[in-house]
Amino acid sequence: MHTRTDGRALEAPRPSADRSARRRFPSWTTDVTEKSRQTLLALADGLEGEELAERLGISRNTVQDRVRRLRIVLGCPAPFPLGELVARGYETGAVPSPARTAEETPGLNRTEAALVPHAAAGLAFAAMAERTGIPPQVVRTTVYALRERTGAVNGPHLVKRLRELGLVTPAGARTE
Repeated sequence: MHTRTDGRALEAPRPSADRSARRRFPSWTTDVTEKSRQTLLALADGLEGEELAERLGISRNTVQDRVRRLRIVLGCPAPFPLGELVARGYETGAVPSPARTAEETPGLNRTEAALVPHAAAGLAFAAMAERTGIPPQVVRTTVYALRERTGAVNGPHLVKRLRELGLVTPAGARTE
């Protein structure tokens, strides 16, 4: 509130009665824009670096800015892997969950089955090891094997592939 020189407070202008006519601009701190959705979907397709920037038609610096904003909007701190960013995009509905493919669902051993929910959440190897009690080297080897078996090229792509193969149900579809 501002004050005039005579000490009296200035009145704030009253908002117009027709607020619906105002154009609503997305807030970079609360909304996922269409460009950000495209970035998330490209990350989920396994693109990185130059390939990602080329598909989006922007520079690598602009890609980094979009990822930075997405981390803020989706509440995903910077040291976290991009797979978690993609997983949060699916969980929050910022991007639609991928459709189930007609591919056969691969059989999983006990270790893989224990790690799938954590890999689908995009967690780092150390976080998966901590949460499951499986040694970090076993986690790393198992996740790399899962990537190979599912055809995923990196962590964000693995998040998408696990959903496509039906190994993980979307958060909203769980029934208990």
